[in-house]
Amino acid sequence: MDTVTHGLTGWLISRALPSESGRREATAAVVVGSLLPDADNVTSLLGSESYLRLHRGLSHGFAGIAVTSLLIALLLYRFGKWKDLKKLYLLALLGQLSHVALDLLNSYGTQIFQPFTDARVSFDLLFVVDLVFTGIVVTGLSLSRRRTAPARAAIMGLCVYVAFATFLHFRAEDAVRRAAESQGVPVVSAAALPRLPEVDIGDGLAMFRLVGDAWAQPGDSGLPNLPIPDHPGKYPFPAGPFAWNGFIDDGKTYLRAEVDPLSGAVAWKQRVHRGRDVPAVRAVENIPDVQTYLWFARFPVVQTFHAGGNVTLLFSDLRFGEVPGRRRPFVLRVIEAPGRSPQVRWGG
Repeated sequence: MDTVTHGLTGWLISRALPSESGRREATAAVVVGSLLPDADNVTSLLGSESYLRLHRGLSHGFAGIAVTSLLIALLLYRFGKWKDLKKLYLLALLGQLSHVALDLLNSYGTQIFQPFTDARVSFDLLFVVDLVFTGIVVTGLSLSRRRTAPARAAIMGLCVYVAFATFLHFRAEDAVRRAAESQGVPVVSAAALPRLPEVDIGDGLAMFRLVGDAWAQPGDSGLPNLPIPDHPGKYPFPAGPFAWNGFIDDGKTYLRAEVDPLSGAVAWKQRVHRGRDVPAVRAVENIPDVQTYLWFARFPVVQTFHAGGNVTLLFSDLRFGEVPGRRRPFVLRVIEAPGRSPQVRWGG
């Protein structure tokens, strides 16, 4: 989830707790805890490869938050008026657990078992920004200034909303699996990931520059045909778990479809070779950046280009790239030139 939603959710949780002495310190413990894991964003200063490895790593792992929650508690105990170290620790831990729980809802992947394993866990239920989710949080905060009941009701509302998203997730996954099997496609694995929803704004509004031109811009010809809306009159609006991408791994290729979980409609959009199976990848798979990318990407796509004696391998992930008018994130280029070591460049 986005940082603002993390902080607001921590504040909402603090509002739902019983009133007692040390209210300010209790609120600070939960809110700081709900924000602290994303302090690892500073790793972006170390470069893209380090960022992919470290973001949502140890700072989001159960072992890591157990230690950093103690640091929060000690600071509040030292400089605050409330001298209940145990409760301060538990409140800070509660805030950090809320952060990890929210991050697990999207498809980015979180290393919750660091430092014991770097396996990434994701529940694939909500898009990384969800205005309905954030709206429930804001509503609960606005109504709970003097009472805890509205905050608790909002938290229950969030649980119901996530449960509804879970229901739609399984419907979307089942729909894409059945659609593949009905076409005789062997299914090694199937997945359903939330994508950015769109609303119909009509062709008239799409004529305005800030809206319509995003769809008029052709993508970089060197990139695979990632899921970017190619029709005007639609505007991305991150609200509600109603838009899904379904993925099928048939052992040789990835298939992507847009899925309506309510009707079960499946519209096939792409079929591409699995990046790990591209022959040219084997020659560069020992490069640390390539190893990191293949570890990070769930549906890696690799395209090969030849120009002026050079060979360029372009790595991308089918999970990302559906935001119109923006550079696709998490793109890696490996450039091989005769007589030179491969060069690595991150970015579109």
